Amino acid sequence: MNDNTTHPKRHRIVVVGAGGVSAMHFDGFRMRPERLDIVAVVDPSAERRDWAASTYGIHTGFASLQEALDAVEFDVAVVCTPSHVRVETVRALAGAGKHILVEKPFADGLDEARELVRIADDAGVQLAVDQNFREHYGFEQARTLIEEGRIGRVRVINHRELMHRVDEGWRNDQPHHALMVMGVHWLDGFRRLLDQDADWLVARTFSAPSVPAVGETDANVQIRFGDATVTYTDSFSSWITQWDTVVLGDEGTLHISKSTITIAGPTGTETVDIPLATATNKPLTAYGALAGLLDAVETGVEAPNSGRDNLKTISLIDGVYRAAQSGEPVTFVDGLLP
Repeated sequence: MNDNTTHPKRHRIVVVGAGGVSAMHFDGFRMRPERLDIVAVVDPSAERRDWAASTYGIHTGFASLQEALDAVEFDVAVVCTPSHVRVETVRALAGAGKHILVEKPFADGLDEARELVRIADDAGVQLAVDQNFREHYGFEQARTLIEEGRIGRVRVINHRELMHRVDEGWRNDQPHHALMVMGVHWLDGFRRLLDQDADWLVARTFSAPSVPAVGETDANVQIRFGDATVTYTDSFSSWITQWDTVVLGDEGTLHISKSTITIAGPTGTETVDIPLATATNKPLTAYGALAGLLDAVETGVEAPNSGRDNLKTISLIDGVYRAAQSGEPVTFVDGLLP
């Protein structure tokens, strides 16, 4: 993400949670020192606080959020805690008047997500979500191509994410797995590509014995977005690796892979690179999510990656779980579960 605009202030940032995902944020944020200053890190583990100090030079660390709130002046927090311990963290930060970017998934369910939005609204603070695959996987770039009319009206999206993935730590103990780890990226991306609300879905999930996770390892989903249909397979148990998205329009076809987008039609084929798909540039996508929040703080205009927007993404995830459990279709009202 290029951000050469002159901004009215330099924001003071505290990172809450120094687990593995925080490295992407630290790496991205230090590429934009003109806009922000990381003033502290919060993590109950002294080892992780020492890691942040030795790796990123963040020598102010606290074992608890309350210690940081009592000792440091800051205006924005980046919350990298696991989603299942997030509500009280957001409540404390919002109560102290801090604006907040949270890691994905935004919440473990729609009721909790709505509570997070309510907390932020009541406190008058901005709340946004790090849906960084919008740029890392090229959904935003593809959305622009679609808006330019390159493939006409979108009719079908077919997406496959196949791999054999074994996680470690707390993720394996959670009741929901693959959809919360990766599916949240894809479901959010479909929304961005189509720019319309889901109204119906059906789904099946299962857990394969080759992956030591309590929650689902595989999902097959079909979603109706008005007159467009998405068919989506997510597998952490596949012994064949394949990630791609095919978008069928009535005038052409668009194919997204990990690093390129191909546009094909009656006049030929063109392939363009996704600039932020590389490992080197991926941290900039985390900064991009934060930049959306900072823009909202500075202008008062809600960010496109706001918590309120993400209610529709969490509705899709909750809808998949409900449909898989019941064996029946799930319907939405204005993109939200009723």
